[in-house]
Amino acid sequence: MSEKDLIETLHQHPTRNLGPQVRRFIFRFLELQIPMGLGALVCYLVSHLIPASSSIAKVYHPGTYLYTMGDVIFLTAPVVAWMIFRGHGWRHSLDMAVAMITPVAAIIVLGQTAGYALLLWLLTAAYPVMCLGMLVYMLYHRDHVTERTGHHAHSIHEHGQKG
Repeated sequence: MSEKDLIETLHQHPTRNLGPQVRRFIFRFLELQIPMGLGALVCYLVSHLIPASSSIAKVYHPGTYLYTMGDVIFLTAPVVAWMIFRGHGWRHSLDMAVAMITPVAAIIVLGQTAGYALLLWLLTAAYPVMCLGMLVYMLYHRDHVTERTGHHAHSIHEHGQKG
């Protein structure tokens, strides 16, 4: 192999651009934490705006299924909306929602199977396990996540079209 061939091979090596991809991946993960955190704040505010004497407060408080469902929706919906806004398309956005909701659902199912009522710790565990689901999804779809312009660039790359 000539020196020129070796240099060309090194420039084509996939790990050459790993640094920028890792930075983009971390940035995208942190970027999605913002709408998720805002959703958590809205959920918290909604729960504190409900008067304690109301009938809704009796069924919608930390530790109930209704509150957990509300929490999951408040954390997931802004992430989906942000992904759509950023050009990732419905498919990837809804897949992300499933990836975020699945760990919480698994905890609930396991808790019920073990004979426990919905525990208050689920409220504390929901955010980290949803982040874990998000991270797993992003790692699995890292090529899409590290694309510069989201869904459009990814679909062009997949279909070999030039735009």
